[in-house]
Parts: sequence; structure tokens; C-alpha cells
Amino acid sequence: MSKFRIIPALAAAILVALVAPMTLPASAQEPDAEIAVTLERGACFGSCPIYKVTVYTDGTVVFEGERFVEAEGRQTTTIEPEVVEQLVAGFEAAGYFDWEDEYTEMTVSDLPTIITSVTRNGETKQITRYAGDSKAPAALPYLEAWIDLAAYTGQWTGASPWLDTVMSMNTPVMTLERTPCFGMCPVYSVAVFEDGTAVYLGIRHVAQPGVQVTNVDPDQVELLASQMTDLGYFEWEDEYMWQIVTDQPYTITTLNWDDQSKQITRYDGDPNAPVGLVRFEDRIDRLVDVAQWVNPAG
Repeated sequence: MSKFRIIPALAAAILVALVAPMTLPASAQEPDAEIAVTLERGACFGSCPIYKVTVYTDGTVVFEGERFVEAEGRQTTTIEPEVVEQLVAGFEAAGYFDWEDEYTEMTVSDLPTIITSVTRNGETKQITRYAGDSKAPAALPYLEAWIDLAAYTGQWTGASPWLDTVMSMNTPVMTLERTPCFGMCPVYSVAVFEDGTAVYLGIRHVAQPGVQVTNVDPDQVELLASQMTDLGYFEWEDEYMWQIVTDQPYTITTLNWDDQSKQITRYDGDPNAPVGLVRFEDRIDRLVDVAQWVNPAG
């Protein structure tokens, strides 16, 4: 199974550098606030980071690193309480409280198990997902990754918050990620699957943060993938990083088609990037209609 980092280490580093809050001493006391969201990533046959992160209603974040992380033990930081509210509301809107408690079928072995919990109005829901169970809701792996991104766990794990966390038996045909800039650039990612399922994750400077799952015409997915293959996507360079103007965002795309897999990172403003690549990025946006979540209403 081909795996891509939909948000790679480069983007994660930029995100943390731009917006991560200051880490507090590990000895900080337990907050008085209630627990709102938790995420626990277990072991795999390999070096998957093993840790737990707890997010409280007042914005306190407690990270407990166990193995294969840069910071083992307890680490504490804070995020805006509004972000915590967005997390809880986003999980609820996605249908989290209506899903099964477990998705643990091991069609493929040696992958990690991820446990999440969300508390709303005194009610706590917990879901255990084995990363290889394809029956889990499409939004669930992205919601898990959203916790990582909101809590800035990458500063302690030393890796992209996504890693291969958005793992399933169904690899996206194409993905798009737009990273932070030194400004108000929308930060979000999109994954489009062969059956027409599309998953959006809004991270920052978007009208609708969180996860949205929609459906597009599968024929249009196939058409776009075929056209990009014919246009030469798999022959283009892996990176176009010339920074004539600094402080611009990166755009990362991936394409899995005809038994080929490729990822391209483009710095906005590199004149050497193929025109077709920029058009591909825009066509993914239009295919999924991300404007409805990225752009403010009105």
C-alpha cells in the first residue's frame, strides 16, 4: 500500500514555527478544567510514535510521550479555548457520537491502534480504531490528525503530525495541502478517493475549521487523474522551491494512479514550476469545492 504524508514534516515545521504556543514546564500542575479531547497512539511493528495527548476545556494540553518520540514523559502547553471548542464541535458535526465504539478488524497486521475520546455536555464518547480497519468512517483518521495539529504534538514527537496516521486500505487518488505563510493564508488539506469520497481538513485561517466529508463525481476524479498523468505529472520534479519572494506558502500535491505514486512540493512563486501543476492544484480545489469551507460567507 502506498503511503503519503498529506501534511509532511516541512509543513508541520512551518506550522509549529508560526503558530505554536510556548511550552510550559513539565512540572505544571494538573488543570482544574474538564477534559475535552484525548488522543492516544499505540505501538506498531516499527518506530511509530507512542504517546497520549489530553486537551482540557481551558486550553491546557498535556502530552505524555512513551517511545519513539523526541520528548519522553510529560510536557505541557496551552492553546486557545476557542480551538478546543472548535474541536469538540467539529467532532460532533462529523458524527463522532453516532459511530461505533470500535473499528478493530486487522486485515493488515502490524499497524498502530488509535484511541480518541471527546466530552460534550458531560457525555464522553471513546472510539478505538485499528489503522488497518477500512470500515472506520472516512473522517475519523482526519479527526485524529486534527487533534495532533491543534495540540502541536509535532514539537514533541519530532515528526509530522500526520506521519502515516491517515492510513486506511483505500489510498487517496490525489491530495492537496496548502501550508502557512507569514500572513493569513488559508491552511488546509484535501484528500480525494477513487469512489468520489473527498475529505477536507481546515486548520487555520479558514471559514470552517475541522473535518468535512463530501462526495464528488468519481468520473471526474478519474478524468483529472488521467489528464494529469498524460500531462506529465509523474515526470515533473519532486520539488519547485526557488524563493524569489519569501514568506509565501507551499502547496503539496500527491497523485496515485496507474500503479504510480508521486508527491510534488511547490513554493508559491517559483517560476520554474509547470503551469499544469498550478492548474492541477486549482482543479482539486474546484473539484471538492473547498471555497464553501475556506472562504468566509458573503
